[in-house]
Amino acid sequence: MFANVLSFVVSLVISFFLTPYITSSVGTEAYGLVGLANSFVNYIQVITAALNSMASRFIIIELHKKKSEEANKYFSSVLMANTFLAIVLLIPAIWLIVNISILNVSSELLFDARMTFSIIFINFAISLIGAFWGIVLYAKNILWKGAFRTLESNIIRIFIIIIFFSVVGKRIYFVVLATVIAGIYVLAFNFYYTKRYLPELKIKKQYFSFNAIKELVAAGIWNSITKLSQILLDGLDLLLSNIFVSGLMTGNVSIAKTIPGLFTSFIALLSDSFYPEFLENYSKNRKEELLINIKQSINILSMISGICLSLLLIYAKDFYLLWLPDNNADMLRNLTILGSGTVMVSSCIYSLFSIFSLTNKVRINSIALLVTGVLSTATTFFCLKFTNLGVYAIVGVSSIFGIIRNLTFTPIYAAKSLNFNIWTFYPVILKNLLNICLLMVINSIVKHIIVPESWMLLVLNGIIDVGIGSIITLLIMFNKEQRTRFLKKVLKRK
Repeated sequence: MFANVLSFVVSLVISFFLTPYITSSVGTEAYGLVGLANSFVNYIQVITAALNSMASRFIIIELHKKKSEEANKYFSSVLMANTFLAIVLLIPAIWLIVNISILNVSSELLFDARMTFSIIFINFAISLIGAFWGIVLYAKNILWKGAFRTLESNIIRIFIIIIFFSVVGKRIYFVVLATVIAGIYVLAFNFYYTKRYLPELKIKKQYFSFNAIKELVAAGIWNSITKLSQILLDGLDLLLSNIFVSGLMTGNVSIAKTIPGLFTSFIALLSDSFYPEFLENYSKNRKEELLINIKQSINILSMISGICLSLLLIYAKDFYLLWLPDNNADMLRNLTILGSGTVMVSSCIYSLFSIFSLTNKVRINSIALLVTGVLSTATTFFCLKFTNLGVYAIVGVSSIFGIIRNLTFTPIYAAKSLNFNIWTFYPVILKNLLNICLLMVINSIVKHIIVPESWMLLVLNGIIDVGIGSIITLLIMFNKEQRTRFLKKVLKRK
């Protein structure tokens, strides 16, 4: 967790300095091209998720059971199939690049758009082919090594961008090219770690199995539906902004989603820290230990998410005024708050999402996501046609449906999948929401006393709020026994 937090902080600092540098160099509309191209990659992943989403589970469980040959069947089969998929999926990608003018792109940015989309699609193909070399990090519970490599790759990325911008020229496609190079750096280390820590994991023709592919697709097809549902919920934001509003507004939406997106990635990283233990407990049928670990993960995620979200919701406008003074701070603040709605509920229970894959019970969850995704998309189109809400409808509607789903279905079905009482996870959700509201009140009081008119004062406010928030959150989210256990663990690690 410490490694992941450090990696996230470095990513946050890089984005903090890099985003205004890029937007001032290439413009807000050009900056939006990166997010738009990545959205199309997300759409393609609806297809690949059927094969890839459950492969890690099957491979790692077989490794824990000391069945190397079975693990190799899944490993070799999925890597060979991914190579074939990468080649096939580049065909529609090439068509889109050639016909890029169907999107709302200014004529002077057409070349930049084609280059940006080309590099991002190439990066997707590389990532797909090399996806499962990182499985060693989960199988051997060495996620911290991966976190430090990610940290290093982020530093490499920023240096490459600065060099390109300074020596070659200020083009948005240099940003994604730097991302590709940094990604290859991480992939190379994952390959090395696999050879070192999992020498029994090999790619061989004789291990390829159509039955293994069929089993993975049968288990993962519902995760494809889940991916499609997530796109319907919030993955269409940039595309809809581009089509129904403007290229410039697409850039603003992309900026407004940067911080919530980083925060979601941060929570996902922290949640990943618990997954290796979940897998081991489940594969060895240690139900009591699994429940203890799940509750521990929820408490820790609640503590971190409550403090971070309360700061974001109260200081969003002040942050944008200082960070991007040439942009509309009020609009960015409103879009950020709307985009953070789902995260307020989901962040504390993020580790519950892994339970559906862990127990191989993804079908009902996928159907629930699909229903909310379709309703969200239909409602968004209705608002765009019959109201003047514009981008506020695009960002806000998906958050509303996300909140509804995570307050009703997710905690109930996660508990049921593990044969726990359906109300098991509700106390922590309610305590988390109460904690966020209380921290927002305290942050507002601090903000009223110390008006953050400069970076120094904004940082000072943050330090004060984090200090007070940590104490309050420990008292609200943890009981006496949990606080003692948590503090002992921290001191022991230290």
